[in-house]
Amino acid sequence: MKNFLFALLSALSIISCDDIQTNDVAMQANVDNNLYKSTDARASVNEDGSLTIQGFTDEESLTIHIASLAQGNYTIQEGSPNYAIFEDMGGNIYTTRPDGEGVVTISEVDETNKTLSGIFNFNAFLPGIDTIYVSKGALHNVSYLGGDIVDPTNAGLFTAKVNDNPFVPVIISSRNTGNTIITSGSTANATIVISVTANVEPGDYTLPRGGFAAKYQGVNGPEPTAGGLVTILEHDTTAKTIKGTFSFITNLTEITEGQFDVSY
Repeated sequence: MKNFLFALLSALSIISCDDIQTNDVAMQANVDNNLYKSTDARASVNEDGSLTIQGFTDEESLTIHIASLAQGNYTIQEGSPNYAIFEDMGGNIYTTRPDGEGVVTISEVDETNKTLSGIFNFNAFLPGIDTIYVSKGALHNVSYLGGDIVDPTNAGLFTAKVNDNPFVPVIISSRNTGNTIITSGSTANATIVISVTANVEPGDYTLPRGGFAAKYQGVNGPEPTAGGLVTILEHDTTAKTIKGTFSFITNLTEITEGQFDVSY
């Protein structure tokens, strides 16, 4: 029944294409009630023949991975190689793996110009915390000569202790929004987010402090941060790598022994 509903949504996306403006963008969709429009998009054929498509703005990104570069329907479901990921402006990662569902339809592959077009829809989860619904997704003449595309859920190392219990995330992301580098780790039911200025230099930064933040969100929702310390050990703006440590407290939780070593 669930697969039927997603197939129906896919068909409705085709019928409702006049709601989506694809003349000047390569990827866009409705994310819950908000319109996401990429400022750029690209696709890449991986070594195993699978295809990764990514659209991005200065603050958000949307990534789709399907089994191959060919016309057809690609179902997103448990056990499938197909998946989708949405990263919001706060650095939160919503993923269809493992329980999300959806459909990606590649309607055209232009082998002369090396572009593809299609539609998509899916639901995705911020593990244990939130769910988003992505509908009326459209791909328009996306080039599949984009080179390597980094998996936004595997940026590097991120660990900590939460009330003395190990925090070992299954999703690790990091990106530069232009003003801020946002690094996050998510387990099945909690997320830690560390934000620093984009030009940050090695040193100690006490929280609260302008341009810097440390946030924890668990089963009780977001918890106000009372204070903390972020230490930047290394930051290579050319290689786009950053390494540091952190500790902070909220009204309910103590986060200690935090460390990250990521690419953004």
